[in-house]
Amino acid sequence: MNRKLHRFFRRRHTQDSEIELAAQEGYLALLVLDREVLPAKRRYTMAELAAKSGTDLSTAQSLWRAVGFPDLPEELPGFTDDDVKAMKSFIETLTASGIGEIDLDSSLTIARVLGSSLATAADAVSESVADRFRLARDAGVSDEELASVIAGQSQLPQLAEMVDHIFRLQLRAAFWRRLALVDTDHSGSIPGSIGFVDLVGFTALSEEIDEEELGGLVRRFNDMAYDTVASANGRVVKTIGDAVMFVAHTPEITADIATQITARSLSDPALPRARAGIAEGELVVRQGDYFGPVVNLASRLTDMARPGTVLAPTEMGEQLANGGRFDVHRLGRRRVRDIGRIDICSIKSLPA
Repeated sequence: MNRKLHRFFRRRHTQDSEIELAAQEGYLALLVLDREVLPAKRRYTMAELAAKSGTDLSTAQSLWRAVGFPDLPEELPGFTDDDVKAMKSFIETLTASGIGEIDLDSSLTIARVLGSSLATAADAVSESVADRFRLARDAGVSDEELASVIAGQSQLPQLAEMVDHIFRLQLRAAFWRRLALVDTDHSGSIPGSIGFVDLVGFTALSEEIDEEELGGLVRRFNDMAYDTVASANGRVVKTIGDAVMFVAHTPEITADIATQITARSLSDPALPRARAGIAEGELVVRQGDYFGPVVNLASRLTDMARPGTVLAPTEMGEQLANGGRFDVHRLGRRRVRDIGRIDICSIKSLPA
C-alpha cells in the first residue's frame, strides 16, 4: 500500500488489522469512504454514549432506532465524540425554553422523518458512487488505485454544506406553507389539492426489460415529474416506483402539473403513457405525508383514468373550467372503489 493511503487511514484512527483485511478482501476503496464519512474513533458503548450525553440509556436507544438503526451489542464501542455531540444537541432541544414545549415523542417523530428522508438521499448518493466504481473497475483500475484517488478527492464537506442549505430552504418554505395562510387552530389539516400520476402498464413492462433499463426509465419519469412539479410551484410528497404524489396550494396548479406530466409522457417515446387523478379539500398532514378522504379520492381516480388522461371530481372541474385554462368534460356519476358514487370529469389543458 502506498504511503499516502496509509497516512489517510492512520489519521482517521483505522487499525492496521482493518486495513490489512480490507486489502486482502478487496474493499480498500469502500473503507476509505467509510472513514471519510465518519473519521472519528469509535470509543463508546451505547450506555457510555448516554452517560456522556447527560441522558438515560432508554432515551439514547430510542433516538438511535428513530433515525433508523438497530441496537448494537452492549459491549461494542460503536460511537464517537461526534455521536456524543449530536446526542447532547438532541437532549438540549428537549430542555430549551421557547414557544411551547418539545416532548420526547415529538422529537423522536422528527428524528424518524429526518432519518428516513436522509436515508433516501444517502441511497441516491451511493448509487452515483457505485456507478463510478463500476466504470473504474471496468477500465482496469485496481481497488488500491481507486482507494488512493478517493482519499485525495473528498467532496463530503461540499455535500454537507449543500444538505444543510437545502434543508434550510425547505424548512423556510414549510413554515410559510403551514403558518402563513392557515388557521393554526386546526393543526391537524390544511387546505390544498393533491395529485397522483402513474405510468400505465409499468408492471408488465418491468417483466420485459432488464434492471438497468428499468432503473433508467424510473429515473427519467421521476426527473420529469420533479421538474414539472417544482416549476409549477407544487411539491413532490413522495415517489413509489412508477407513481408520483404531489401537493399544491390551488386546484389550478394541481391540474396544470397533472396535465403537463401526462402530455409529456405522450410525447416521450421512452416512457409509457401516464395517467392522473386530482382532488382538493382538507388534507391531513402527518410527518411530512398527506392523508385523508381527499388523498384517497385522488388515488382512486388515478386508478380509473385512461392512459393520457386526468380525472377530477366534477365540482373541482367546474372551478377549473371557470378560469378558462382547462377543457372539462363531464363523465357523470361513477362508482369509485371504497368511496362510493362520485360525479367525475376529465380535464385537458387548453392551448395558451
